[in-house]
Amino acid sequence: MIENDIKILVVDDTPVNVKIIQKFLEPKGFDVICAVNGEDAVEKFAEERPDIILMDVMMPVKDGYEATKEIKELAGNTWVPLIFLSAKSTVEDQIFGIEAGGDDYLTKPVDLNMLEAKLNAMMRIVEMQRKLNVVTEKLQIFADKASAEIDLAKNLMARMGERKENVDSDDVQLFAEAADDISGDLALTFQCEAPSKRYFILVDATGHGLTAAISLVPLSQLFYHLAGRGESVSDIAAQMNTRLYSILPPDRFVAATIGFIDQEQKTIEVWNGANPVPQLLSRKGELLHSFKLTSFCLGVIDGAVFSSQTEIVKYDEDCELLFFSDGVIDAKNEEGQIFGNDGITSSLKSPLQSGQLMFDKIKDDLNQFRDHDNKVDDICLLSINCR
Repeated sequence: MIENDIKILVVDDTPVNVKIIQKFLEPKGFDVICAVNGEDAVEKFAEERPDIILMDVMMPVKDGYEATKEIKELAGNTWVPLIFLSAKSTVEDQIFGIEAGGDDYLTKPVDLNMLEAKLNAMMRIVEMQRKLNVVTEKLQIFADKASAEIDLAKNLMARMGERKENVDSDDVQLFAEAADDISGDLALTFQCEAPSKRYFILVDATGHGLTAAISLVPLSQLFYHLAGRGESVSDIAAQMNTRLYSILPPDRFVAATIGFIDQEQKTIEVWNGANPVPQLLSRKGELLHSFKLTSFCLGVIDGAVFSSQTEIVKYDEDCELLFFSDGVIDAKNEEGQIFGNDGITSSLKSPLQSGQLMFDKIKDDLNQFRDHDNKVDDICLLSINCR
């Protein structure tokens, strides 16, 4: 006897047929449920949720084909194997039965040995489905938990960028888009008590998604803390490197651009660690200065050999400071071509419309170029007006 808890729904309007199958299956360990017509079968299915169905075709009230359709709708995404048992024995009848939703077809009088063999085959699939359902439930729990964690991380990252000093300014323009659920790029600014002075930072962690974003959490609070104390750009870079070097694994690091604008002194100070070089542009979009790459990424080397040297540039006219993560350069179009430095150069050479910032020009050119359905990397583009 086979020990199992497989429920089989037997549907036939001839009691003797039902009795024969029932007497054959129950000693083999099956739990047999009986229905006398198609309508009864639908009701029994809804109540009992059997694992396998043996369905007669020609029955009063509701035939087997109609009942099968309703049962399949009730089953939804759950596969419930259904074998038609019918006196209609032509190939056309069997094809029609399969197309009507049946998974197999046996003609009457039913060969019980053949029925048992087919049921055993169905049972193996049912058992695999049960195991799959258990795995699916576990995966759903994991997915729900991961989704909740991502939502929390999104909220945290949003709050890091929503501080008043970061967004409450007409002089700051930001375009950011994540390649995954959450971005590994982050741009922040800090407006000092003196309105003419502002700190800024753009960081790009290794990879993208939650694992990249985690690397940025300690940096945001450290940035606000050090900027609030009026620390130098060089000290901010050095302390951030020390913090990340002590907590990040060797394969994780953060490209960063850190700077300070003093509109009274008309100076811009920049430390750039492995980000694309920032650009200083006139109001007409003319290139005034390209800042240098001054150091490695944050978190790569210890403080003894880390270079926090900055570059200071003076300006004597209203201008626009533009900087971005490498996701802008690495963006691809549908043909797989990258936007690249050529895309940046092309935008810089194009004339600006009246009142337009180069930020808007590059953003528009990038969005027209890239394939929005195939995001390669996080994108972050930041512009600050220097008056």
